[in-house]
Amino acid sequence: MAEETALFTVTKRVKEAILLINGLDESKMAVVVKRLTKYLGVKDEKPFTEEEMEQLQQHLSVNASELDTVLEACSFFLERSAYHVVKSDDLSAQLQAAGLSQDHGRTFAGVWQAEAPALLRRLREAEDSGGGPRLDSVDWQVRLQTARSGLSKLADPSAIISFGVREGESGKDKRDVVVEMNQEQLLALLQKLDTAQAQLDALS
Repeated sequence: MAEETALFTVTKRVKEAILLINGLDESKMAVVVKRLTKYLGVKDEKPFTEEEMEQLQQHLSVNASELDTVLEACSFFLERSAYHVVKSDDLSAQLQAAGLSQDHGRTFAGVWQAEAPALLRRLREAEDSGGGPRLDSVDWQVRLQTARSGLSKLADPSAIISFGVREGESGKDKRDVVVEMNQEQLLALLQKLDTAQAQLDALS
């Protein structure tokens, strides 16, 4: 049965990878992880050539299957870290909670701290060039309704927010997404945006 941390689902294959990684030299793994960050999100390119994969097997003293397991797990850790825009200290703690040794957790997190800004920027650029929806504008208004019991009393106000979204590779296709929120819902949204901003600031 797979175990879960706040960041990773620790499957049987991930456990196997962690056992392998814990037996490898931290400095050698740092080089491997750094190379993986350079190619994460890059289409039609592999981080290692066939010749380099053979050299890695000898350098790390693992067979082809074990190397695939290690690289797959490291890529998974990086993908999850990028998705959650995680801080390096949090990443180290999560990796150790998943079973990675303290030294390997710190080494992995150190590479992440150094490479994350460029990686996240590249992933954002790739998403933009891929024609995905992009926020173009935000407009809002407050809606006030009078209560039925009398004109002197007001019902709970709400905010109507219009998000202008552009789609398509050229960005010419624009549509408005309109949502209505009460005070509680708006406060919850603002708190989530504050959290996202804090995570981005930590990596800038």
